[in-house]
Amino acid sequence: MYLKTEINIKPFAEKISHTSKILMLGSCFSNNIGEFLSEAKFNVCINPFGVIYNPFSIANSIKLLIENKKTDENDLLLHNGLYCNFAYHTSFSADKKQKAADKMNVSQQQGAEFIKHSDFIILTFGSATAYKHKKLDKIVANCHKIPNGEFEKINLSINEITEAVNLAIKNIRTVNCNAKFIFTVSPVRHLSDGAHENQLSKSRLLIAVDEICKSNDCCRYFPAYEIMMDELRDYRFYADDMLHPSKLAVNYIWQKFSTAIIHSDSLKIMEEIKKISEAKSHKAFNPNTAEHRKFLKTHFEKTAQLQAQYPFLDLKEELEYFRGC
Repeated sequence: MYLKTEINIKPFAEKISHTSKILMLGSCFSNNIGEFLSEAKFNVCINPFGVIYNPFSIANSIKLLIENKKTDENDLLLHNGLYCNFAYHTSFSADKKQKAADKMNVSQQQGAEFIKHSDFIILTFGSATAYKHKKLDKIVANCHKIPNGEFEKINLSINEITEAVNLAIKNIRTVNCNAKFIFTVSPVRHLSDGAHENQLSKSRLLIAVDEICKSNDCCRYFPAYEIMMDELRDYRFYADDMLHPSKLAVNYIWQKFSTAIIHSDSLKIMEEIKKISEAKSHKAFNPNTAEHRKFLKTHFEKTAQLQAQYPFLDLKEELEYFRGC
């Protein structure tokens, strides 16, 4: 007896391994998957501009990474005592101009290096609704809580999305002809404008991504949205706000992602890394016992052995922890 609708995902022909370079761009769901990849010691760059929801701004961030033009004081505006930039998330804002610009430039430089050498670029679209700053006449990635009257709400059409993203892919191919793209649509619902508007927005994203994947051999789609809506159609899989997936739901989607997209050799490595991470998180009742020192020594040796076997892993933090303790 089946008590749920299961989304069957055909394994990807091109799979992510620990030797892959991965760039993540998009909504907070890209942060979720990116954090799993980072914890599993994959070489990943997560949202160098911070969380971005609409595909037009994601495409624009790709343009900025390729151009790699540094942010200067003229690119910043002051609001509520903080210097910010419409292309960046609020987390990059600061009370000093130079401090804000430095934070943005360091992150952009990392993203610019990744986009030239990434094996996989994972793009997560959150909403087809965007906001245009009236005075500047341009769509922004973040409104920084500036009064609504300064912005015009835009419902991006399927054509506008596909044109912007196809151009972004074309531009990436000029600096990185080997990159493969994985698209997802975030399962997080945007209900501030109403349930019907959210459905229309997600529908435009889904159709646009389908058209993008059909017209580009280097693109694939991972059905995170469908897994949440069909397999996990119960509020026990939602966080307290009833909008975001719960930790359990994110873990479930990550497992489906891993099975479909991550190479079998890396899945085995992930199991070993998980054991080491659990050992590092272990809190001893009495850290001064001979038994605990033996525990640390054993896991230091296991970590060193894993590092020697797979030199492309970065296990410095774990080695220093077990050695230091």
